[in-house]
Parts: sequence; C-alpha cells; structure tokens
Amino acid sequence: MNDLVRVIGERIKYFRLNKGYTQEKLAEIANIHSAYIGGVERAERNISLGTLNKITQALEIDAKDLFKPISETEQIINKDVLLTTHMNLLSSRSQEELILIHELVSNLVSILDKNQTNKE
Repeated sequence: MNDLVRVIGERIKYFRLNKGYTQEKLAEIANIHSAYIGGVERAERNISLGTLNKITQALEIDAKDLFKPISETEQIINKDVLLTTHMNLLSSRSQEELILIHELVSNLVSILDKNQTNKE
C-alpha cells in the first residue's frame, strides 16, 4: 500500500509541476486545502477516491495516469516548467531576499561557466 501512495503522490507532483501550478494553485482549483496536497505528494496522507477525482480534474488528466511510476523521460522536467516553478517559489520573497538570491545565483552561474571553460 505504501508504494501505491508514494507513486500517486509523485505522479500528482509531476503533473502539477508540468502544469506550472503551485500546491496552493492546485488546491484552489480542486477546492481542497493546500496542506493536504503537500501531504499527498509526500505520501504522508491517504487520498480518497473523491479527492483523487477532484485532483485529476484540476490537472486535466485521467486517473489511470496516476497509477504508473514516473519513467526516466518524465523525470526530466523541461526548462519552462523549472523556470515557472522557480518564479512561483520566488514571487512571495522580499526585494532584499531576491537581491541575495540573485547574487547567489550569479555567483553559481559564474562558477559553472568557469568549470565549462576549463573542460573545453
């Protein structure tokens, strides 16, 4: 049973991210609490069929898609999804926090660029 709960949680998260939804956005569309979505995605909560139906409708997917493990190809989330996810994570941060995050990311990109140059 635990494996099924884990697989369903992973699949919900996968489809949610591919839609560019935060947990809050999915919860709002499905008319359920966002903390519940988080618990389901982390396999901490069992999910009723009614709630499963609400989530699949909100994600515009078939329920059967939730019952198969994520393939290696599906694990590679495209660049647009990653950028949207990061935008959602950062949108509630203060200007000071965003400046700090920008400096950290700039430094990291600089290090990655140097490493790439050294490999060539």
